[in-house]
Amino acid sequence: MHTKFLFILLFASAAFSAQITVTLKARASVEPGVVRLGHIAEVKGEPDLAKRISDLEVGKLAEPGRKTRITEKVIKGFFIKSIAGNHDVVFNGIKYCEVTARSGLLPADSLKSLLLKEVRLRMPANLQEGKDWNFEAPKAPNNLVTPEHGGKFLITLSPQFSGIGQEMASIQISDGNKIISKHSIPFIVHRFEYAAEVRNSIRKGEMIGERDIEMVWQETTFQKRKIIKKADEAIGRTALRTLKAGELLVDNALTTPYAVKEGDVVRIFAKFGEAVVQINAVAQKNAFKGQTISLKNMDTGKNISATVSGLGEAWVN
Repeated sequence: MHTKFLFILLFASAAFSAQITVTLKARASVEPGVVRLGHIAEVKGEPDLAKRISDLEVGKLAEPGRKTRITEKVIKGFFIKSIAGNHDVVFNGIKYCEVTARSGLLPADSLKSLLLKEVRLRMPANLQEGKDWNFEAPKAPNNLVTPEHGGKFLITLSPQFSGIGQEMASIQISDGNKIISKHSIPFIVHRFEYAAEVRNSIRKGEMIGERDIEMVWQETTFQKRKIIKKADEAIGRTALRTLKAGELLVDNALTTPYAVKEGDVVRIFAKFGEAVVQINAVAQKNAFKGQTISLKNMDTGKNISATVSGLGEAWVN
């Protein structure tokens, strides 16, 4: 009787030692890469067998921040049988584990600082940050997932970077030599400069005088039309439409000024060999630079054909 009881005890002890218990965690955080059962569960039993079962590859999370669900059913069906053989593997409690690859985060402020650094390198040296231009990235992501340790960031601005208005950059996040993610980040470069503003209302057909405009420092980032940036680009030109006080003066709202006006005394130059002769003549009509017109010689009264070369000047062809 004693021998029989001892045999039963030894049999039960052997059976117990051969049994493996697996207790899945509800949630687990792992290093990016291969997910092993020991990462997401507590495995107990015969040490050698428990270790081999713990080392079973049960999934992959290649990138930081990625998530997956690993179920008891999958582990039993595809992994345990190959190792456990006839040994009894018992799963306790939870039927699946929510697994996340460990990661760090690149906050929006840090991302904007990296972007701004690249923008500074590309902006013209004669433009002052905070005065002539400033930077904004309103659509930058709040957080970018990165490796928990040792992540590298490569930011590249678009080859078409112009330094004004809507721009685009790409950011590449890598873990060592492995690129784990790429992102496109929009940003804005705001530009400020002097521009002509209409001081007094000007009616269509009136000529722009010095007192009609003032140069005002303002943002010109999203101006699609060519604005007047120097007073002498407007003074003497004629309004093609009524201009209201306070509006920006744009080039296509004005006619090109005449270089010569009808009745003006014009200096006419003519070249004879190496010599240049100058005479005075009266313009017979208004003309732009480059136009050929008739002028009356003030000494002889004869008409001369000449090409307007500048303000109050013309050359005989």
